[in-house]
Amino acid sequence: MKFKVLLIIPLALALGACSAVGSPTLLPTVVLGSSNGSVTTPVVSGNGVNPSGVTASGIVVPASNARLAFAQAGSVKSVAIAAGDSVEAGQTLIELDDTAIQLEIAQAERNLREMTSQAAIASVEQAVAAAQKAVEDAQKKVAGYGLKRANQNTVDYYEAQLVLAQKALDQAKSAYNNLTELSPADPIRATATTNLYNAQRAYNTALANLNWIKGKPSENEIATAQANLDAANAAYQEAQWYLATLKGVSVPQDATGSQLAQLQQARDNLKAAQNRLANSRLQAPFSGTIVAVHVVPGEYVLPGQVLVEISDVAHLLVETTDLSERDVSGVETGQPVSIFVKALNQKMTGTVTMISPLADTLGGDVVYKTTIALDDPSPGLRAGMTAEVQFNTK
Repeated sequence: MKFKVLLIIPLALALGACSAVGSPTLLPTVVLGSSNGSVTTPVVSGNGVNPSGVTASGIVVPASNARLAFAQAGSVKSVAIAAGDSVEAGQTLIELDDTAIQLEIAQAERNLREMTSQAAIASVEQAVAAAQKAVEDAQKKVAGYGLKRANQNTVDYYEAQLVLAQKALDQAKSAYNNLTELSPADPIRATATTNLYNAQRAYNTALANLNWIKGKPSENEIATAQANLDAANAAYQEAQWYLATLKGVSVPQDATGSQLAQLQQARDNLKAAQNRLANSRLQAPFSGTIVAVHVVPGEYVLPGQVLVEISDVAHLLVETTDLSERDVSGVETGQPVSIFVKALNQKMTGTVTMISPLADTLGGDVVYKTTIALDDPSPGLRAGMTAEVQFNTK
């Protein structure tokens, strides 16, 4: 009890002194103790923010920041901006020398024009017609294997040829047998030997022809004919796809063919060159203010080298810097927030839009960054100003 009296006396003296000089100064509220005699930690609020709920420190930041670099190396041709300039989204900031790229584009365009010219289309139309004829011939070949190889008249003809060949062979054998006593070097016997040989060959040929006419094709012959038909159909299909592509007609995504692949490669080459041309120009990703420029014309730059820094200072957010792991469970997206900006001595309101899923550390404490969208930012608000944030209960 004595401790409480000692505290009350200085407070009374301080209040009397304040009333004697001008308007009163807002004093901290001091909680002296509980009913059991313990002393609690004083809670101080000097900015008008409700001390109940979760509080954290914050900083005003631009809605967007970007550090821009090229994806390809090159020599800088022009720099169109300087620090402090306001730029629009899509505005060209820096250009690389594109002389070589322009030549690549011109060459790719010439190649594509040659491949898609009227003369090229006419040539492909001829190829399609020839491929169609090849398919028809192959189909006839396969269909023929399902029929007899010849009619009866043809069979009779080859049988007669075999009879004649047999008679000629018998005569040649008889003539040769009558001359076996002669010397092999005798011209008469040599003639008989030659005649016998030729007669035997003629007979063998006649017999083979008759057997083939009366027989059926082998499995190998049928397989070969079917393979030829399949190849002809594939060539015809690829020719049709290529012609359709040249004429601007859509084809299946799985369409094949060497000519079609060459045409697609020519188009890809042109597109790649055009992409390199686009990548030789550094453009603003959003409307904002140029914060810094780190390059001059004529300088050679590498991929990924930061050349321009840009910020969207026209749209500002607040990010907390010390929201403790003990308090983050009391914060959620969509939650209303009261903000006191010290530099302006003003209160504002906002809404939680994002809570970082990953923690950071601050002086050994675990903290989570929270992003807050402002409802009606003050005209004097600037990036970098500090703030006190009160997460209101819903």
